[in-house]
Amino acid sequence: MTTITIGVPVYNGEATLERSLESLRTQTYRDIEVIISDNASTDRSADIAQGFADRDPRFRVVRRETNVGPVPNFFSLLEMAQTELFMWRADDDWSNAQYVEELKAKFDEDARIRLAGPETLIVRRDGSIAGVNSFILPCQKLRVRRVGHMLMHLSASSIYGLWHKPTLMEILSRTRANYPYIWAWDHMAMVPVILSESVTGNNAAKLYVGQPEAARYSAREPASVMWEMRRSFRKSCFAELRRLDWPLWEKLLLTPNLLRYANLRVYRFWKTVRRHIRQFFEITDRKPPTQVG
Repeated sequence: MTTITIGVPVYNGEATLERSLESLRTQTYRDIEVIISDNASTDRSADIAQGFADRDPRFRVVRRETNVGPVPNFFSLLEMAQTELFMWRADDDWSNAQYVEELKAKFDEDARIRLAGPETLIVRRDGSIAGVNSFILPCQKLRVRRVGHMLMHLSASSIYGLWHKPTLMEILSRTRANYPYIWAWDHMAMVPVILSESVTGNNAAKLYVGQPEAARYSAREPASVMWEMRRSFRKSCFAELRRLDWPLWEKLLLTPNLLRYANLRVYRFWKTVRRHIRQFFEITDRKPPTQVG
């Protein structure tokens, strides 16, 4: 019986897709379905994915005739999933064979868990390890300190961990309404499970994240948008804090941590100020077309 769905969005990922899918095919936990959504790739990505589907009935390929953009392609996989547990997998990431099994074990151990994250290893193009982000379980007695620890230390790659799908969908329906941006959406999505202490990790589950040669998608936001993103992120964070059945004093104690989290995860304050100043002088230094010299 299939208990976990793994969604793999791909666009022109032929260089890394086979390694990523092979690491899923060889998982020790077998009760999985892997859905690959090919976003009208112009390389061999769809053929590579179809090859896995032809050899293994647990794999399914969705081929898009036109490119719908990375965001709709990414989130559509969550909607396609029919299981209670779900995870995403980037087409250039791979994992050890025990990855799914070790994360699923955390759900079996504690019914309160809604997200189980892995240990993340950043891999250079030459195969060497550039960095390791391990999960550190908070051991403080005070709830405020435990939550504050998680806000500062939970890796962004935990978004690729194992989720309780109904919880994830509920979170996204709320947070995306208050924070309708792509940048830092993963940090925003993890705020509710951090605040409710329903997130954990397992360092026996290894996620290998390759350093790309160049970013596939990039954007230089104007300062006005950066300010609005900061405001919206803070608003969404505090909306989640208000949902908690905590005494007022605990919420007040956590407020500095939440403000720091918001400053670190979107655009930092001074970076936004510098962008604002640069844009101001770019505008004032710009001469009319008829002006010379």
